[in-house]
Amino acid sequence: MPKVSPNHKEQRKQAILDAAQSVFLGKGYQLATVDDIAARSHLSVGALYRYFPTKSDIMLTLLERKLGRTPQILERLTRDIAGAWPRLVRCIEIFVHALHVRHPSTGRFLIVAWGEAIQDNTVRQGLHERYSGLVGYLASIIEQGIMSGEFSPAADAPVIAAMLVGMADGVTLYWSTGTPGMDLRAMRLTTLQMLRTYLKPSD
Repeated sequence: MPKVSPNHKEQRKQAILDAAQSVFLGKGYQLATVDDIAARSHLSVGALYRYFPTKSDIMLTLLERKLGRTPQILERLTRDIAGAWPRLVRCIEIFVHALHVRHPSTGRFLIVAWGEAIQDNTVRQGLHERYSGLVGYLASIIEQGIMSGEFSPAADAPVIAAMLVGMADGVTLYWSTGTPGMDLRAMRLTTLQMLRTYLKPSD
């Protein structure tokens, strides 16, 4: 049997993940079957199992690739920005830009994952890790601002970070469902005004 290259394996794995996301969005996680995913990816069920032993493994990998890398992406895109406030502003701008340009299936996939997390502990843990990573990164920016004197020492970095993530997820939910009247530009400006008032009261 010819040896399969790592690149070919990764392509096959990505094809399964793309097929799974499509099936999950179309049928929901509970109704989706491994047979459905195998058929959509043009693979046998046996071939699929060589890459993912269970349907939960597929969901967890999708969570990691679609949502779990956001803290690392934010860090990479903001690491060279001097000052906590410009870095925080850039994080919010990245989020708004992503909603504009990212395929809406990413937001809808997050909705599917939230629904499944109620029943599936492994999916719930995957979402918890995503949440913790985002809150941790945003809180680290705010804490740096406090230490440098840029932000008020009374600011509660973890709470502010958690509120920002909660707001972002709420906006993602409504944006992904096509809710009318959502003005992302106005929301961005208002969010920044509120943060500036709280974090930099002496301005």
